[in-house]
Amino acid sequence: MKAMTSTLALSVFTSSFRAFGLFTLLASSVSLSAQAKDNNQPPPLLVQIDEAREQAISQLTWVPGTVLSVIDANLASEVDGRITWMAEVGDVVKAGEPLVKVDDTRLSITRNQNASNIARWQSQVELFTKRLARYKNLQASQNTSRGELEEVEADLENAKQELAQAKLDLEFTEYQIAQSSIRAPFTALVVERLQSPGEYTGVGQTLLRVVNPDSVEVQVRAPLNVLPYLANGMSVTVHNNVNQVEESIRAIVPVGNTASRMMELRIAINPSDFPIGSAVRVALPSSDTHDGVTIPRDALVLRKSGTFIYQLNENNEAEQVKVTTGVGMGDRIEVFGDVNPKRSVVVRGAERLRAGQKVRYNDERESLTAKS
Repeated sequence: MKAMTSTLALSVFTSSFRAFGLFTLLASSVSLSAQAKDNNQPPPLLVQIDEAREQAISQLTWVPGTVLSVIDANLASEVDGRITWMAEVGDVVKAGEPLVKVDDTRLSITRNQNASNIARWQSQVELFTKRLARYKNLQASQNTSRGELEEVEADLENAKQELAQAKLDLEFTEYQIAQSSIRAPFTALVVERLQSPGEYTGVGQTLLRVVNPDSVEVQVRAPLNVLPYLANGMSVTVHNNVNQVEESIRAIVPVGNTASRMMELRIAINPSDFPIGSAVRVALPSSDTHDGVTIPRDALVLRKSGTFIYQLNENNEAEQVKVTTGVGMGDRIEVFGDVNPKRSVVVRGAERLRAGQKVRYNDERESLTAKS
């Protein structure tokens, strides 16, 4: 009886174990199926995005320009003499500080001569003043002639004029001594030495070439056909291979060259934007302005069926939008189509996207990751 009971218990346990194993196997199969289904969904694709922008649009013409200092001067000496000292090329000298010194020994001697002449004519004035007083007393008592009195008066007036001239000579000599030290008329960067210390320089002979490094602008030669679309203060794009800035037109010279039919523009820039003498390119409007939507050129996806862009919805899903292109504006281009200017566009990785695919992205403004 005990053997039969044990056999029956063992049979029940075995049946229960087999049922539990079958349930576990079925659950595992369902789990694997769900996992396989999830694995068929591609993970969010890493892309780069930018903004679709509503802005004023016009056709742009790129023209060459040159960065130059507003003040580019060749400095000369107002006195002649031997150069005793000169600033080095590359020195930046503040306004009022010396750039060149010329030997002033000869001028110092002349100054002493001027001082001597002043003393001599001062004594002559005092002498003729006293003599005139005596002659006036004699004239009052009628002990001298009128002609002698007038002669003394003339001598006194001549001495006064000579004294005034001697003072002017001293003032001029002092001025020349001051000018023997050529000082910077503005904050000056020494670009070139045209003479060297030890050489003799003459009046008006160029010594140094200097520029003002704090006052910089772009000189542009532009075709006359863009003149109707330009205005002073208008913002334009200036760029070279390493930098791009938005600056304002300072001056327009609406006079064309008879040979090239080009006019001149001046665009004020910050001294740190570009080095003086560098070549840049400037984007000038060459058509009427209208409002539209622009995107980066890199956002366009070209297919045989047409041109597309991908915009992101609130779920970070890529939506394909068919577009046509319009006016190009540098690295951006006008587009027509069902483009939402409030949504970002994909500029990197768009060629691998499918409509509805989730993405994750990084840009300079923010860093977000779409939910899986």
